[in-house]
Amino acid sequence: MKLSELLNIVLVVILIGVIIKYNYDVSDNQKIAKELINSEAVVDSLHIKKSVGKRPYLFPMPIGVIGSYDSSGTPNIMAASWIGIVNSKPLSIGVSLRPATYTYKNVMRTKSFTVNIANEKLISYIDWVGHYSGKDMNKFEKLSLTPVRSKLVDAPYVNEFPVVLECKVVNITNLGKHTHFVGEIMDVKVDTALLKDDNKNLIDIYKLRPVMTGQGSGYFGIGQHLGRGGKVYQRLNIIP
Repeated sequence: MKLSELLNIVLVVILIGVIIKYNYDVSDNQKIAKELINSEAVVDSLHIKKSVGKRPYLFPMPIGVIGSYDSSGTPNIMAASWIGIVNSKPLSIGVSLRPATYTYKNVMRTKSFTVNIANEKLISYIDWVGHYSGKDMNKFEKLSLTPVRSKLVDAPYVNEFPVVLECKVVNITNLGKHTHFVGEIMDVKVDTALLKDDNKNLIDIYKLRPVMTGQGSGYFGIGQHLGRGGKVYQRLNIIP
């Protein structure tokens, strides 16, 4: 075979490879374009909305494990997601409980509770204490968790949970199916391993890895950091 013929064959093979790659890229790009058209980003940009009725849609929702003592002094815990900071001075947190729950009766009696914040490793415990009632058992004993009696309020906290808020009830409001308890935060206790290296009073959320709920969609962890408050608005470059 002559050298010229060999070079022609090589050129033909290269040309075929380029054509195949081009067709693959075009097909792949078309697939990506189709996905983009159907993506949430495009739908969101069109602002097409549908009424879904009255639903407790607030995303995400934190999960706290509420600690309390019953009338015999037995420590109890339950999971609650209808919680949130409600005041800055005095610093207070609110939690809404149904009167049917064992914790409701405990908090009404002691006027105290703790909010125990779990991490991803404790997610099974969160789900378990939210599924069973303390009126039927001692949950601490069942789960081999350690109750610690608060020195500030009449309620226990969970030693194995990394963040604890100790709260004294300062307001009770009957809202209907739920009763809203406002608790003044008397103190917060944090595992030292979770504190930021440059500020020993602040929690590093990536070390904590808290758990959240998505209203019927199960449990979720934290995502990527999207920016600091007081900074990201500057991207708009709008002068008031």
